[in-house]
Amino acid sequence: MPRASKFRLEQKQFEAINSHLLYLISSLNKKDEIGDFLESFLTKEEKIMLAKRLALFMMIKKHYSPSVIQRTLHISYETVRIYQNQLLSKNDTFQRIMKKLIERQESMDLFSKIDKLLKPLDLALRSKTDMKARAKFVSGDWR
Repeated sequence: MPRASKFRLEQKQFEAINSHLLYLISSLNKKDEIGDFLESFLTKEEKIMLAKRLALFMMIKKHYSPSVIQRTLHISYETVRIYQNQLLSKNDTFQRIMKKLIERQESMDLFSKIDKLLKPLDLALRSKTDMKARAKFVSGDWR
């Protein structure tokens, strides 16, 4: 994963640059605009690193075991342990946003499961008038 340069900025320089970054992020308000910007701004490695970090925090919050996290994200046990400890010190805003993100994912998973459960019923209802639906229903191919 990419690392920051070993050459440090002066505190005032860092604060000025960070202020610009925060302004830039807060000025993006459309999903497409944010995606386009991040696609151009971040390198492939940075995108992977951020995606893995987000998934890591979500998996920790959802109480996945370290070994499952390690195998799923292809990271070391030590990385999982470090992030478990870091999660404890994150502020309330971070914790609230992670909770919201996990709730969103769980609701999406729920709707996906509902769709799978309703597919045979939909096929059965459509099979009265649709030959293809009837054939799928009879064959047991409910995808």
